[in-house]
Amino acid sequence: MKQVEITTRVNNTLEEVDQILSKQGFKIIRKSHIEDKYKTTLYNKLKRENILEILSKCILIRYLNVNNEQEFKKLTYKNKVYDGSNVISEEKINVNIDDVNKADKLLEAAGLKTIVSVNYDVVVYRKNEIELCFQDVEGLGLLLEYENEKYFDGYTNDEIMKEKHRMLEEIKKYNLNITDDMDVKKAFELINDRL
Repeated sequence: MKQVEITTRVNNTLEEVDQILSKQGFKIIRKSHIEDKYKTTLYNKLKRENILEILSKCILIRYLNVNNEQEFKKLTYKNKVYDGSNVISEEKINVNIDDVNKADKLLEAAGLKTIVSVNYDVVVYRKNEIELCFQDVEGLGLLLEYENEKYFDGYTNDEIMKEKHRMLEEIKKYNLNITDDMDVKKAFELINDRL
């Protein structure tokens, strides 16, 4: 099942976001903390030109803490389909694990090294059927992720890009100071800055 999402940069602070959205009837429904480690056997081949290609072959070790009440630990593989640098769709495969440190040691023993760690705090706002997910990413700043609830199996790349543009225009109407970026990739940006 293909889902479509956009991720854009936010030039507001989280406090400003809260003021802007609260006045429009949005409520905070969830706060989380996420720690992702991207692991690959291709760490020695990493160059600026092939970051996306290598990231597409990574396994993530994910630690997720929701509302300081629930913890989730999993191995994740994201099968992202690209059209150039644009993400057309994404399917995830998740496997629950008990211990992130043991999973990390297991993958290291199998030859997978960490190429980037992405740590961020998440605040999700909701109004009616709209959920806006703000991600305060360590070393990167504030991002806004907006996911379409519809499935896009069988859609062409052009149809998906048209939908992504529609989604960007939709979130612009909430008066947030966002960029026109639709596909800010956290791991890519952090690796690219480092290289």
